[in-house]
Amino acid sequence: MRTRLSLVIILIFVFSTAHAQQGTPGYPPVDDLLFRIAIYGPADSIFIWWGHAALIVYNTRWNFSRVFDWGIFSYPSDNFLYDFIHERVQYRSAVGRLNFRPYIEEDRDIVVYTLNLDRRAKEIILAYAENSVRPENMYYDYHQFLDNCATRIRDIIDMGTRGQFRAVFEDIPGRLTIRQHVRRFIWFRPFSEWFLCFMLGQDRDEQVSVWDEMFLPVEIARNIVNFSFIDYYGEERQLVSSVEVINASKSRPPILHAPIPTWPFFLKAGFIIATLFFHAKLLAKKYPRLIRISLGLSQSFLGLFFGILGTVLIFGKFFMNNDYFRQNSNVLFINPLLLLMVPLGILAAINKTPRINPEKSLRILWTCVFIACAITVIIRPLPFFFHQNYSVQGLMLPIALALSCVPDNLDKLKPFMEKLRKPGAMK
Repeated sequence: MRTRLSLVIILIFVFSTAHAQQGTPGYPPVDDLLFRIAIYGPADSIFIWWGHAALIVYNTRWNFSRVFDWGIFSYPSDNFLYDFIHERVQYRSAVGRLNFRPYIEEDRDIVVYTLNLDRRAKEIILAYAENSVRPENMYYDYHQFLDNCATRIRDIIDMGTRGQFRAVFEDIPGRLTIRQHVRRFIWFRPFSEWFLCFMLGQDRDEQVSVWDEMFLPVEIARNIVNFSFIDYYGEERQLVSSVEVINASKSRPPILHAPIPTWPFFLKAGFIIATLFFHAKLLAKKYPRLIRISLGLSQSFLGLFFGILGTVLIFGKFFMNNDYFRQNSNVLFINPLLLLMVPLGILAAINKTPRINPEKSLRILWTCVFIACAITVIIRPLPFFFHQNYSVQGLMLPIALALSCVPDNLDKLKPFMEKLRKPGAMK
């Protein structure tokens, strides 16, 4: 009796396994699956300022969803700094159950796009997704603009459309540069925007294609809605069959369609700081000790601030194995040499003149900064120079002018100008 029962169980198991593998005629298991793209809005962490994207595979028979995510990053990492310097920051892919609650609690936008895919496209995407979460394949070298959670989704869509998605968008010029796309997400964080614009080189100001713009999840969403392709059976399909808004943020700043110009703000800030220095110099005769200490310590602080920024830029530009900082003209006027202002400013504040005159040395350094910054402004019309560093120039140029030798030389020209104004001076 036990032998017969065991035989029946084995036959049932074999039959059910074969049935599950083969599927009902005309209705294989892959047809039970819906493929969806989830586009999440920005969050508070810097790593998610530009949003997130993931692949949802929904089993309609069992009412169960799995999420394939290529944006998993453990922070802080023991080797994060070393890996970042050597361009080895690794993200990993993972698969798990669908849960929108954490994103809703963070008040993030969540929009789900259901893809209208043929059977062959589903098989290709599913095979890729399953293979990518295997332990030997799950880690990849992250790049903010070339290989991230969004570009993986973009490439999956291209696989499902048999290369048609890329073929259409690869040759269409993008509407913005990489830098402009980065800026439109952080317009409400002016100092973070200034720092990122300072660090990014001219390479991020080149014309890119719509395909390249889809390093951003929202750009994927914008381009898939009206996209159609020829499926495996030769029929035209609309890629997206439905769009569902899971959550609409109520408190987060909106994502701008294009960045707003911020250089007027930083130019104004530069002029305000420069005006304070000019007024301080005018009061030098009335309050010599106070002004000397104030000017000295202020220049030490500026030298420390800009010198550290320049050191980071130099290190990233010449010693890091990545392309974020290449072709960066900011290094001409913001570099480690500004750290010399720290001891010089302190010496000027305490009125110590060992072998050099600290005040004169500071003016020479600021004059060099002013000239270098002015040169980058002058050569802007040239075709080879298209670095969008207006905010950096706007902040630095007035400050450098106020602390340079230029105002002192203008004072020396006053007697000559007065002579020119007298009647008959030109005779």
